[in-house]
Amino acid sequence: MSDRNCSIQKFTRSDSIHHMSHSQMRPELPPLPASANEEPSELYQTIMSHSFYPPLMQRTSWTLAVPFKEQHHHRGPSDSIGNNYSLMAQDLKLKDLQKIYQPATISVPRVNTDHQLPSASKSPSEPIKKKMKFSSRDKEDSIGISLACSTSTSLPMKKEVEQSLTLPGSRPMSPEQQINVMLQQEMEIESKESKPSELDLERYYYYLNNGIRKDMIAPEEDKVMVRISKLISNSLLTSPFLEPLLVALVDEKENDYYGSLMKSIVDYILMDPMERKRLFINSVPRMFPQRVIRAPVPWHSAYRNAKKWNEEHLHTVNPMMLSLKDLWFTEFQDLRFVRTAELLAGKLPLQPDEYWIAIQNHCQEARQILLNKWIPACAQLFISQKKQWAHFAPKSDYDSSRNIEEYFASVASFMSLQLRELVIKSLEDLVSFFMIHKDGNDFSEPYQEMEFFIPQLIMIKLEVSEPNIIFNPSFDDCWELIHNSFLEIIDNSNGIPKVESILFPELKGYNLILGTINSEEELVSNFMDQTYEVFKKNKVGPHKYLNVYKKYSDLLDNTAEQDITAFLQENHEIEDFVTSINGIKKRRGEIASMHVTVPLAMFCLDAMTLNYDLCERAQNLKDRLIQFQVDVNRETNTSICNQYSTIADKVSEIPANTEELVFLIEFLKKSSDVTVFKLRRQLRNAIERLQFLMDYADLPQEDIKLNSTLFLWPDQIEEIFENSQNLLLSKRDQAEMDLIKRCSEFESKLEGYSKELDGFRKREVMTTEEMKNNVEKLSELSKNLNQALVEFELINKEEELLEKEKSTFPLLQTLITNKMPYEQLWVTAYEFSTKSEEWMNGPLYLLNADEIVEDIGNMWRTAYKLTKTLVDVPAPRRLAENLKMKIEKFKQHIPILSISCNPGMKDRHWQQISDIVGYEIKPTETTCLSNMLEFGFGKYIEKLEPIGAAASKEYSLEKNLEKMKLEWANMTFNFMKYRDTVSFSASTAP
Repeated sequence: MSDRNCSIQKFTRSDSIHHMSHSQMRPELPPLPASANEEPSELYQTIMSHSFYPPLMQRTSWTLAVPFKEQHHHRGPSDSIGNNYSLMAQDLKLKDLQKIYQPATISVPRVNTDHQLPSASKSPSEPIKKKMKFSSRDKEDSIGISLACSTSTSLPMKKEVEQSLTLPGSRPMSPEQQINVMLQQEMEIESKESKPSELDLERYYYYLNNGIRKDMIAPEEDKVMVRISKLISNSLLTSPFLEPLLVALVDEKENDYYGSLMKSIVDYILMDPMERKRLFINSVPRMFPQRVIRAPVPWHSAYRNAKKWNEEHLHTVNPMMLSLKDLWFTEFQDLRFVRTAELLAGKLPLQPDEYWIAIQNHCQEARQILLNKWIPACAQLFISQKKQWAHFAPKSDYDSSRNIEEYFASVASFMSLQLRELVIKSLEDLVSFFMIHKDGNDFSEPYQEMEFFIPQLIMIKLEVSEPNIIFNPSFDDCWELIHNSFLEIIDNSNGIPKVESILFPELKGYNLILGTINSEEELVSNFMDQTYEVFKKNKVGPHKYLNVYKKYSDLLDNTAEQDITAFLQENHEIEDFVTSINGIKKRRGEIASMHVTVPLAMFCLDAMTLNYDLCERAQNLKDRLIQFQVDVNRETNTSICNQYSTIADKVSEIPANTEELVFLIEFLKKSSDVTVFKLRRQLRNAIERLQFLMDYADLPQEDIKLNSTLFLWPDQIEEIFENSQNLLLSKRDQAEMDLIKRCSEFESKLEGYSKELDGFRKREVMTTEEMKNNVEKLSELSKNLNQALVEFELINKEEELLEKEKSTFPLLQTLITNKMPYEQLWVTAYEFSTKSEEWMNGPLYLLNADEIVEDIGNMWRTAYKLTKTLVDVPAPRRLAENLKMKIEKFKQHIPILSISCNPGMKDRHWQQISDIVGYEIKPTETTCLSNMLEFGFGKYIEKLEPIGAAASKEYSLEKNLEKMKLEWANMTFNFMKYRDTVSFSASTAP
């Protein structure tokens, strides 16, 4: 009633104070003129109000809640009470009712007569209808069907419907048939009723709220509130926090009570068409029909038989079933194989192994509860309530055990259903556990962490498998893990024993395992399919999130490493290194600031390992650049320090000679004027590198010492230069003094050599011993002069080094020039003396005629030149002429040597010579030139020369022939080798 949209009351006095009616909506008073400014009178306002909303109830009457329509009738209170309950009794009067007489022995109470009033005849003015006779069964069926098909509508419409419909007899009707009958009646009633207009609804709700006063309705009995209070806990009634709610509920109950009675009175009055017309309400809202299915139905007998069979064989009504049910719902109703609420309340997300361990532990715990608590508790119930089922057991060994077997089969089926229900609910909870993320994790880039605020379930690590990023575990492994979770529930539900295994431990050979769900059932497949759909939707986000790492792909495929290598192979300034290092540092900072954990609905990506790996790769690139500069700094600083050290060591050396002295002086000058300045420029570069390294590198102690040593060298080297310069200047002065002394000693030495050479001007003795001594002395003199020449060059070089004028020493050149003729004379004389003896007395087969000819020729030319050169020196000249004569005398024996020593001479040639000479000549190992002269070989030399020439020619031909044979053999060998190669190539050709 509080929700009705009633129109606002236009006049304050809208009740039935003035019992006035209104005829055809025509005002009885004309409207006030527009010029009237005064407030209308109370009477005028009341009349106007009643002209728009006619009164519904009488203001004053003998009884309460008397409708306004009763003013048209003149009835007493008892007669007027009846028409408040039925329109059919509105014209009935007590005096017109027939009195029912009963035997005198029975006193009929008035109340019984009153109960029969509705079945009495109407007023005498109407014809009395003949009553229909029904049997008690017919009456029951007729009343039942009438009540089953009744709806809360207006009474006239009911009468029309009852007259138009012919209800079936007492035959059984199925619920569908009864529903069809009720729907047909409702459709017919609805077709004859018009829907209320907005004005009808407004006036209807107005009379509901304002048509009946509250004092016209009997108040509710107090015992109703007492009965309601008994249904509520005292803790709720006495709670101070619930006191406002209790007051509000009591007010609501009271409003509902008065509102329902007011609505009933209004609906009753509006059942009269004349009242509707007077109140200008053409139609009222139609109430929702009440449909009740009543017996009998066609399958009643089959139902009773089936129920009886079930009671006898299925034992569904056995008290033990209720006890088992109570036990399950009181202690094990909330049991689940996987406690998803506990998982959600715990630490999420879980590592894959943690998730699997949790699933296994939960399933094992639930299985242990079933084995150790549920089955023993059920067995204890059977033991404690043995009287409920013991009568099914056979009385003796000869009785059938069918009843007890059926009974426990029913118990097993019931407990299997409970176990199956547990498995199904566990599977449903697991599905719901994943259905939390049924919307998937496909996100709009860029990734926003706040989009996924629901706790994730499984943690997946991102790892590097060059050059890609992989998931660990993979999504196939994750689905395998989830799939195995369902199977784990089913596996742990298998093997639960029946209660008989405890009650009758001696039973063997029977199936004593409770039934449960099979993993091949469609129900399980549907659960897994639902979960897999959620799983597929949650695979999108992780793959999409990998796009965040595309900008760092060069770190994964070693492209960045190659770029750094190429960069280091080129020459770059420190600023280029700073730029590169800052760029890498910035990238490393970006990677380090990325999400370590990435919530993505069902999954949470653990990017710590990946980010750490990428940071390490970036750090390695940075370290390479820094280490390169560290190495360059170390090498360069070491090189600079080594140069300083080399300069210091070099200029600190003590020169061993003038050359070293001059070199050190020049080195000192160059080092102090050029090298040190170059090193200082390198020091500036070293300072820049050191500043760079101080910002980016942690130098080891050795490099720090090296840098310290480097920057101390400039001051140290200046001090060393100064000390070395003083030392070298003193050494130079000493060298100049030594040079002057050396020149003087060298001059004296040359004069001694000159005196020695003058001694050979007077020597002319030609004995072998004398010649040998002279040759040795001249050889010694030549050696001394060569050494003097070397010393002269050294003196000149030293003078040049000391920037002095070079000394000439002309005596040295004179000695060398004058020594040569004497040396040639005595050497040639001694050589001819020793070789001529060998040529004359040595074996011929060891002599080489061509070499002898050449040596004799050279000796003769030397002697001839010496005779010309030594014209002014008598003794040596005579010695040269004498030598020339000896050589010319020996030259006469050369033809004999040419023939005797010819390698082409054969036995036949010597036979020809023997024929010419006249006696047999055949050289042996002891044959010498003097022997040949003794044989008079020289007298026939002219005749023997052609033989020697022929032998030489033959020898030459043989040599040429041997050479040709050798060349031919080489050509043959090369040809054969080439032929084999060609044959092999031909055989292997395709």
